[in-house]
Amino acid sequence: MKRLAALSAGLILGSPTLALAAEHSAGYRGVGQLYFFFIGAILIYGVYDSFGKKAMYVMAPIITIGLYLMLPPE
Repeated sequence: MKRLAALSAGLILGSPTLALAAEHSAGYRGVGQLYFFFIGAILIYGVYDSFGKKAMYVMAPIITIGLYLMLPPE
């Protein structure tokens, strides 16, 4: 129990350091990757739900590559 408390305290106290690790002139690519990851997961699940597993295997790489190309520049 003490280890769990120490680990959680370390994560809570260390999180501001991780938040300030990005440079001041950082772009939106990281946030875009996060958004596009969730959008891609929803789109791929929608293809699976509507058309089945075979269509998902075909469309998943196309959706992934398309979303990667839409990311903002660095």
